[in-house]
Amino acid sequence: MAPIGNSGSAPSQQPDRKTDMKKTLVILAAAICTATFAFSAHAADNDAKMKKESAESTYKMSKKQATADEKSAMAQCKTMSGDAKDQCKKDAKAAHDKTMADAKDMHDKSMADYKAMK
Repeated sequence: MAPIGNSGSAPSQQPDRKTDMKKTLVILAAAICTATFAFSAHAADNDAKMKKESAESTYKMSKKQATADEKSAMAQCKTMSGDAKDQCKKDAKAAHDKTMADAKDMHDKSMADYKAMK
């Protein structure tokens, strides 16, 4: 016996609709994932750039502060005489050199972190 009604064409359309909907959902999910990844990559890049700029700024300010501190210490040394004056100048120079080395080390570490984030 033949089936009653027009059911022969209906079952063939149902799987096509479901398949099309599944394809559409997969494409939509892929697009959302791509957009999310692109946004997070962009945000990470901006974060890395901000950290680099901050490191550069901190390094410049540290160098200026070290130089200002050395000048101030040297000015105090001018009031002294003899061995005390010589030792004062050595101490001021040593403090300046240590501050500059510490600032350079921090800057180098920040730059290495920036390159690792890129």
